[in-house]
Amino acid sequence: MAPFFVKILTQIARRFSWKPAGCVLSLESLEASHGVASKRDATSLVGAQASSHPLTVVELVDGKIIGDLRMVATAGDIVVGGLQGLFGCPDPQNHYLLRRKRFRMLKRRRGTALLLGAANSDNYYHWLLDSVPRWKMLQAADWSNYDFVLLPWCSLQFQDEVLDRLNVPKTKRLRCSKNFVHQFDRLVVPAMPFPLEEVSAWACAYVRSLFLEKASGPQKVYLRRGAGRRELLNQADLENALKTLGFVSIQPDQLSVAEQANLLSSARCVVAPHGAALTNLLFAPPGALLLELFHPRHKNRCYVNIAAACGHRYIGLDGFSKDRDGEPCLQYTVDVANVLKTLQNAA
Repeated sequence: MAPFFVKILTQIARRFSWKPAGCVLSLESLEASHGVASKRDATSLVGAQASSHPLTVVELVDGKIIGDLRMVATAGDIVVGGLQGLFGCPDPQNHYLLRRKRFRMLKRRRGTALLLGAANSDNYYHWLLDSVPRWKMLQAADWSNYDFVLLPWCSLQFQDEVLDRLNVPKTKRLRCSKNFVHQFDRLVVPAMPFPLEEVSAWACAYVRSLFLEKASGPQKVYLRRGAGRRELLNQADLENALKTLGFVSIQPDQLSVAEQANLLSSARCVVAPHGAALTNLLFAPPGALLLELFHPRHKNRCYVNIAAACGHRYIGLDGFSKDRDGEPCLQYTVDVANVLKTLQNAA
């Protein structure tokens, strides 16, 4: 290829490729030189206890959102750590996201934008607990006038249902494409509601307040898990055994958020394989028992943390791996007799 054309292509690549100019550790690290127009701590305003995780809300002049809510950056392309794809990263300066240089066109929009969606808000858990409580922070910090609410590119029914409850106009819901750097006159950025691998009681209470349906569900609930990355092979046997104890099986992913909230509103005992549907535990009354079933190679503390934040009792049981070569998902079974015995001992 002739040098002239190489030069032209290089200039085009530079024009439409975005790369960060640096990184700060957190919202609290931002200064006036970064374009900070205002900064407010919403901790006391949302009813949260003071901790080492401040609920800061920052207004950035000409602030940027990189791609599908992956990062927040200043006008000078300084990325803010502790948010979005850098949430929970102790050393954001060395995160792979900051080493990537990819095609992204600049899209400038006039007006004020409020960041609501977290990086993984296509997931039910991350939407309800990482994203939605940010709305209370934004409102508490007096951001009631805005032009855009920033959301992930993929539109899902449970997201829109909650946005309707929040009275966010459809005309102001802006879904951000990964192919753009989105820049706004004013970008208002709230901190994440709580540290990684924790859950705050105020966040659970806020989400619950959006769905104060009449308590009319069953007292014993099994949350059935559909096909996905983890498969409980003897789920049918477990359901049949639980049915003899008065449990009602529910397929959460076929229901609206309001329907899930209503069905869990009277639950005194919940049994379920580990998965996002267990987020609905926050709608159960205080003191409910959760028995969570795990694949032995896939465990985290999301739902024991929700149980603690909501005043529930919690038991976790490991299953037995039945993974098969070539299968894309994790497969396991549980000891049905042991599940029933555990429930009887906890009664």
